[in-house]
Amino acid sequence: MYSRLTYLITSIALFISFPKSYAQTDSTRYDLGRIRLDKKFTQNITIKAADLERQPFSNLSEAINVWLYGTYTRSNNVVYVIDGNLVNDVNIYNIHDIEEITLIQNSLIQVNGAAPLQQLVLIKTRRKRPGKSGFEVAGQANLVTVRNSEGNANVKSTANLFHQYYVSGYNNTDNINSGFSATYLHDVSPILKTPSTDVGAPLSFDRFKLNGYTDVKWGANNTLGATVNFVPQISRFKYVNANINPYVGDPTYSLQTNAADHGRQNLFNTNIQFNSQLAKGLKNTFSATYNHYSYHQHYAFNVQTVSGSNGYRSNYLDSNFHSRKVYLLQDNLSYRKTTGAFTFEPSVNFSYRYTRDSLSNSTYKANYYGNDLNNPGSYFRNTDRSYYKRKNYLLLPSLSILYKNSINLQGGILAMLDTRKSLNLQDTTHLKRIFPFATVSVNISSLTGIKAVGIKLHASYTKQNILSQAGNTQLSGVDPVYANPLVTEIFVGSDYNTQSYPTPGYNPLKAFNNYVAGADIEITKLVSVNYTFERGYLLIPFIYDYTYTGTPISYTVFADTKYTTNRIGLNFNIINKPNTRFISGINTNNINLKTLKLISPVNMGNKIWTGGWVNRLEHNNIFAGLDVLYQTGKGNSAYANATPYPSIIGQGANSFSLQNVYFGCKLKTHQFKNMEVFADGRNLWQNKKSIITDNRRFYGLGFKLGL
Repeated sequence: MYSRLTYLITSIALFISFPKSYAQTDSTRYDLGRIRLDKKFTQNITIKAADLERQPFSNLSEAINVWLYGTYTRSNNVVYVIDGNLVNDVNIYNIHDIEEITLIQNSLIQVNGAAPLQQLVLIKTRRKRPGKSGFEVAGQANLVTVRNSEGNANVKSTANLFHQYYVSGYNNTDNINSGFSATYLHDVSPILKTPSTDVGAPLSFDRFKLNGYTDVKWGANNTLGATVNFVPQISRFKYVNANINPYVGDPTYSLQTNAADHGRQNLFNTNIQFNSQLAKGLKNTFSATYNHYSYHQHYAFNVQTVSGSNGYRSNYLDSNFHSRKVYLLQDNLSYRKTTGAFTFEPSVNFSYRYTRDSLSNSTYKANYYGNDLNNPGSYFRNTDRSYYKRKNYLLLPSLSILYKNSINLQGGILAMLDTRKSLNLQDTTHLKRIFPFATVSVNISSLTGIKAVGIKLHASYTKQNILSQAGNTQLSGVDPVYANPLVTEIFVGSDYNTQSYPTPGYNPLKAFNNYVAGADIEITKLVSVNYTFERGYLLIPFIYDYTYTGTPISYTVFADTKYTTNRIGLNFNIINKPNTRFISGINTNNINLKTLKLISPVNMGNKIWTGGWVNRLEHNNIFAGLDVLYQTGKGNSAYANATPYPSIIGQGANSFSLQNVYFGCKLKTHQFKNMEVFADGRNLWQNKKSIITDNRRFYGLGFKLGL
């Protein structure tokens, strides 16, 4: 039934879209993927991508955390929507390919793929470039070391090189705009080296980014758009650690360990969009996306006796493979009608998503004892293969009502059309299909005629469960724990009846309410305040360890958890003139979690505040930037992964980091449209007890020029 429905809706969408093709994207709306929100009535934090171009990073979350939620903005806590496309990885783009970055502060993000406590960030790419044609080149090179936080004189950091190079070109005609870009990026994580450590290759990766787009206009208001992205990446590390003495009783006994890892990732993404102006006020948007991600990893570890009476050697080999294919079809039909002081806009969004995961793992381990190091005394070999697939059918009707350009009310439902068979559910399993949502915003100043102060109030509500979450893949980086970024994910096609469900301790299909309220206050044109409060619920895993008849045992309990977040941002638009721009902003954030159904409640994060202080200055041909990341307060962190080395409950500490600093100048030449050079640094200083960075320090130079 649903397959026929998919084909029918797709055919209708193509029929009504193709003759007039694809209307220009509505610049008055934020496209969250499944729903659109009025920009004037949506609380948000917007960052100009140009303010992030002069700093070294391989993951966008490393650059935007000081602007958003401090240490709580990490790669696995952020869902990105790129030009309305939910299936993506933002790191396939260079920062020079991006025009604008926007955090949406509204509970409706949870009907658009975000899970509880995740942040939804919109990415607007640069597709409308000035002039008929252009060519741009940029590059950065940074020396990277790692901080010796323990102050041990016997260890020293290796010095390695981070560098990236970017080239792009575009051509615009009356009817066709097209462009391409290519990036080479090398990122590295140095290690603290002891006299007995030989580093053959520190943990690093080489990433190539290839991106292209084309927009074709047909008629006054219609275009057809296509995007293609391809990113191959190779990761590696290799080291030898000798003279390890695990036995104090025998000072002559020592071991040597050898470890090597090689990983290969490929990410291909393509998207086609058709937008049509069917009649006055009536618009239709149809899009089709294909995404293919593959991951291959080979890891080898060897330990053997170097000296001592007891001979020993152990070899360990591990190979992992993961492939994910995603097909996404979406159609959005909307109608806008103004009657008197009211503007009505009903819309309906239908999406079909097919996801298939293929995984395999091969493990081999052999142990050798005594003087015979050629024949294994014991060995183990195992190979596992698994496949998951799932079809998603979502229907999202909504209605937006605008009154006097002062009050905006929008509400609707997200309907799950998935079959029990597609979810592998038993007939007795309760499956909730309808999830309501609503949002309201009021421009107090416009409504009351107050002109001295600008005040906007916002409130929103939604109900969601795991079936609405995006579950996208991301390219891995140089994380402290090197692993397949998808291994710990609950695969969207897994059999829910085999995941300890249904039991009183774990219900992955459980639905939770989410509430968000906020205020935007513009005190003057120079000073504004942004405040957001959120309350919601989720499941948190807790690991219990105990001993039974002398045997240590651990088990996991999933506890219902209530969370609240508070964010306050203070922004200063100090100077905004044609030749001078000076902005500054500071924010602070708190996330408090409280478990509801454990033997005794556990509070996490209630004493920890984190955020950033950002500054940007441009005066004539001189520019500079400075960012500080901080976390204050001690106690249990709200996120288990808020520190570089995650734990179930991580301890907080007062931490400060000079995350980003740069300065440079623009040069006037006859050969180039624009040219600039700059010096930059990342994490140049942090206090001794700081736990909020990966301890890497960057010192470098960069440039950009246009033809």
